[in-house]
This record gives sequence, C-alpha cells and structure tokens, in this order.
Amino acid sequence: MNCSVCGTPLAPDVQYCPRCGTPTPAYYASTGSSPNAPTVTPLPPPPSAPYSGAPGAAPYTDYGAQPYGTTPSSTNPYDPYTPAPPPPTVADNPYVAPPATGYGPYAPAPAPVAAPPSRPRNRLPLVIGGVILALLLIIGGLLAALLHSVGPTSTSLNPAQMTATAQAQATATFTSSLTATAQASSNATATVIAANPDPYPPGNGQLALLDPMSDNSKGYDWDTGTFSNGSCTFSGGAYHVSPAKTNFFYLCAAKASNFSNFTFEVQMDIVQGDCGGIVFRADSTNGKFYFFDVCQDGSYRLYMYPDYSGTTSKELAGGASPAIKTGLNQPQLIAAVAQGSSITVYMNKQKVTSVTDSTFSQGQVGVVADAGNNPTEVVFSNARVWKL
Repeated sequence: MNCSVCGTPLAPDVQYCPRCGTPTPAYYASTGSSPNAPTVTPLPPPPSAPYSGAPGAAPYTDYGAQPYGTTPSSTNPYDPYTPAPPPPTVADNPYVAPPATGYGPYAPAPAPVAAPPSRPRNRLPLVIGGVILALLLIIGGLLAALLHSVGPTSTSLNPAQMTATAQAQATATFTSSLTATAQASSNATATVIAANPDPYPPGNGQLALLDPMSDNSKGYDWDTGTFSNGSCTFSGGAYHVSPAKTNFFYLCAAKASNFSNFTFEVQMDIVQGDCGGIVFRADSTNGKFYFFDVCQDGSYRLYMYPDYSGTTSKELAGGASPAIKTGLNQPQLIAAVAQGSSITVYMNKQKVTSVTDSTFSQGQVGVVADAGNNPTEVVFSNARVWKL
C-alpha cells in the first residue's frame, strides 16, 4: 500500500502517512497486529486529493486524527502514541522571534515619549519691533530728505536748528502753494468777471451769479419737478417751464438766491404758446414778487404781486415794444435793473420802461411761463446777476 499524498510505500499495518518520507503510523487498525494498539473504530479515510492551497504551499499533511474515546496527551495533541515534535527553532522557522535583547527587527519598539505641550508664540514683541523699525526707517528717510533740501550749509546746524529750518521751509512751501492756488483762483475769477461785464446802466455791477441753467450743479437750487399746476425741468442743456393749464402762469425760482440792488438777465425762448418772463425780489413761497411778462405778439406787462391770488396784484406798466422779437422760437434777452425803488426793464439790451415802486426791497430771482389762451412752454438759459 502506498501513501495517498506522496506515493511512499507503507507497511501493511499502516493506514495513513502523516509525514511523507517518514511512515509514522497515525494509529493502528483494529487487526490487533500491534500489541499496544487499542481497539478502536477508525475514522473514514481522508479525501484522496491532496490539499490545494496557495501556489507554492506545502502539501496537505495529516497530523493524525484523535481516536474515539482516547484522551489526547498533554504534550502531543496529534497522537497519544507519537511523541510530540520538538519546538521549532529560529533556524527552522525564521518567523519565530528571538528574545527581545536589543532593537532588532523582532523586538517591540519602545513606547514614544510624549512631547511637551506646545504654547502659542507671543508675537507682540515681533509686531512692536516691526513698527519701531518702520518708524525708524521713515524718520531716517525724512531726515535724509531734509538734509538734502537744506544743502551744504546745514552741516554746521545742530538737530534743533535743522528741524526749525526744515519747518520754516515746509511752512514757506505750503504758504507759497496756497498763495499760488488763491492767485490761480483769483485769476480765473478775474477772467470770468472780465468776460461778463454788466451791460446795463449804470454798468458798474459786480458779477454775482453765472449759471448756464443746464442743471442744478451751480448751487442756486432752481425748482425742479412736475406738479399739478406746472413743471420746472432741466432738459437738453436748458431750463423748461410749463403751466399745467391756460389762463395761468407758473413760476420757478432759484431758491438759494437773494439780491437787493442788482441787474438780472436771462435768455428766453417761447417755443410754444403765449408768454414768458422773469420775477425778482421774490418770495416764491408766499407769492410776493415783481413780474416782467413778455408775449410773443410783442406786448409786455410789469406787475407787483403781493400774493398768488392775483386779485391784489398791481400792474406797474404795460404796452408793446419794438425791442421784443415777435413769434415763436425767437431767442432773446430779458432783463431788469432794480436799485432802491427804481425798476427798469429791458428786452435784447434795449430799454422798455422804468417805474418806481418800493413794495419789495430784496428777494429771489426766477423765471415764468404764462399760458393765456394756449398751452405754453418757455425755455431759459444763461442766467446772470450783477450786484449794484
């Protein structure tokens, strides 16, 4: 009989071959051929196929089944009749760790030493040091600039004298800059004044208001908006005024203005409807003003209004004047000169009439659109006022 694993011939009384090449019996059959063999019933034979483990693994080895009814030896769990194999050595089994006598590859690593707790680094000294360094650099640069600006003679000055000199030079430079700015502004003002002389008698007015009336950027606070009685709007680089109904006039004032003795001039163009004009020495909130009204048919009226009711208004002068351009879309200059109780009105720099009235002595300037029988729109631009 041969071993079923490796084919080694077996003795007649040997049924299994636990180790190939060493036909040590796992147990004896019940034939009684061995005087010390117990009477037992053998286990069923193992499978005929060898163990098929991982590639390169050792073949299946049966270390012997434990006989029924037999207590295994404490030193050999495989077979009570087979001595236990000696324990493996390092040479036999390279995976058996030798005694941990050093820091070899099989000795456990020593426990790590706990690191001391970390503390946040105090960066305040670094920040303070950086600030101080920056200040020193700035001061050094300023001192270098001052030394350079003072010139060769500064080498004989002590720091206090040098600082005083530098301060004097800085003050002089600043003062010179302010003087230059003021001079430039004065020159610009003088240029503007020279370009806008007072063209109306007595001709000695000082320019006090110059506004193209394209918007409210000049600070005179012209009325703006559309309301139930009319509208005042900036459009197309000019100021448009329209009453909301006929037989009615609508006033738009420069609320930030206030003049007593003056010449007021503005360019006027009746683009639709009937009449337009100017107001002066006005209190637009309460309806107190003088009103010079000019119509596109060549007629005019000069009124004094104590309130908006119209029932107490007073016509100071009226009629027709050849100085007035007739028809629509006729740009023309309308002006009034008020000095004390004397009031003179002009059209296109030609005198229309003069009156005397002392009801009002000062107030705002403004413009008016007057719709007699037709819807009316009047466009104004280039307002100028000269103080007398």
